[in-house]
Amino acid sequence: MHVPDRTSASRATLPAVARRDDPSSGLHRQAGEGEQRYADLIGVRGGAAAARALTDVYLTEDPPALHATVDIAGLDPQTLEVLLDGDLLIIRGGRRRPPERGRRVYQHVEIDWAPFERRIRIATPVDPAGASVTYDRGLLQITLPLAQRPVVTRVLIGVRIS
Repeated sequence: MHVPDRTSASRATLPAVARRDDPSSGLHRQAGEGEQRYADLIGVRGGAAAARALTDVYLTEDPPALHATVDIAGLDPQTLEVLLDGDLLIIRGGRRRPPERGRRVYQHVEIDWAPFERRIRIATPVDPAGASVTYDRGLLQITLPLAQRPVVTRVLIGVRIS
């Protein structure tokens, strides 16, 4: 019976895993093309280069308001912008990768280090004058009071960072 030599195996270096964001790997191009085709198909701006920002949008009765919660942990607050353009809520920002020290060999990559933009069509009239936006522990909370009648305007909403 042959027993493999474990000492030589333990000295072997781990193979480098191709990074999706490494242009030399080709993976970013392949993944990017598919993501861009899908984004084009469903009408989302940003596509392959854009990070994901998971979002929940819901209405409340008391007080009557539309709420959006956006999961954007690690956001650079200086890049954050919330804009109401007619019936479109636009949320923009970015997450920057911390400076790398030394060589890294990635085994698994899921965090999107890129700008993001979410466009959410609002199906009910809201009052931008009463809007509030806060960012706390990785969650962006947007509250837009419901309006009695449609308000057509473009408003940049200030963000309070906790």
